[in-house]
Amino acid sequence: MVSVIVPVYKSEKTLERCVKSLTMQSYKDLEILLVVDGPPDQSGELAEKLAGEDNRIRVINQKNQGVSAARNKGLKEAKGTYIRFLDSDDYVEKDSIQILVEAMEAGDTDFVVAGFHHLYFGRCIEKLPEQEGIFRVEESKDFIWKLYGAGFFHMPWNKLFKREMIKTGFPEDLNLGEDLLFNLAYLKGCKHFSTVKKPVCEFIQDDRGTTLSTKKRKDKLEIALLLYERTGQAMEALFGDCRTEGVLENKLIVEFLDDLEQLAFADSMTMKEKLRIIDDYKNALKKLKKEHPEHKVRLELLDYKIIYFFLNIGCRHMTYLMIVLRGFVVRLLKRR
Repeated sequence: MVSVIVPVYKSEKTLERCVKSLTMQSYKDLEILLVVDGPPDQSGELAEKLAGEDNRIRVINQKNQGVSAARNKGLKEAKGTYIRFLDSDDYVEKDSIQILVEAMEAGDTDFVVAGFHHLYFGRCIEKLPEQEGIFRVEESKDFIWKLYGAGFFHMPWNKLFKREMIKTGFPEDLNLGEDLLFNLAYLKGCKHFSTVKKPVCEFIQDDRGTTLSTKKRKDKLEIALLLYERTGQAMEALFGDCRTEGVLENKLIVEFLDDLEQLAFADSMTMKEKLRIIDDYKNALKKLKKEHPEHKVRLELLDYKIIYFFLNIGCRHMTYLMIVLRGFVVRLLKRR
């Protein structure tokens, strides 16, 4: 049996789509745990209604403690051999769980990492691991760093876990990046893992701040730096050293740029407030480069390259202008 854990909070508009995508799975041996995290809307009532329509759905109520606490509660209540996570604003294709279970059992591995569709501002971007196969963890440092650099360890919902092997829950002292630390802690206990070059989830991200992934956080920079430090510690625990050949630093810079690009959609903030945030990231970048002068920045996307250029030379107003122009283009493409 697969236990699917779904935190429920402010999701009355998306929860039914999410749950229906699970109840319609080709793989039938499921329990669907809806962990209602004290929402202020009607999400809890909707969860109860959906549970009444399918006996595989179980509702678990708790006072509002955040997504990590909700997932940890689900882990304590889960009874399945395998664990799958899903966010209440995302959904899955009907063969999603079947694909993951078959990969786990065919290779007798401890962990499965698959691809996903990133529904980003109205566009569907397919993201797949570079390689498909079965890998021994202790011999796969370079490949694991590649997966990390490509963002495949930063979420829990494109993966399958063995319940008995989960020794550490999601960190509850973070509200960003907790998924990455959970995945790396789990990976440390694995001998083998599998990758699948198929998408198993529709991950939705938009500019309205309505999804779990696009909520504005004023402390993003502080969390990004803390996560950078903890990720290095986790990788050191995995491999005995933390030589990253710049992968960790490059990922941090990409996260800086991702956060800055979101300023284009922060309509409630003034230009002065946005410039202050740009200054904060500029100073953080300067410090990072001073600590790692040997690191060569590798950016693939043109918008990253342009914004990074002006941020790196300290031109805050041009950085702001490029962010605004990029946001304008994204909104324009979304309307088409």
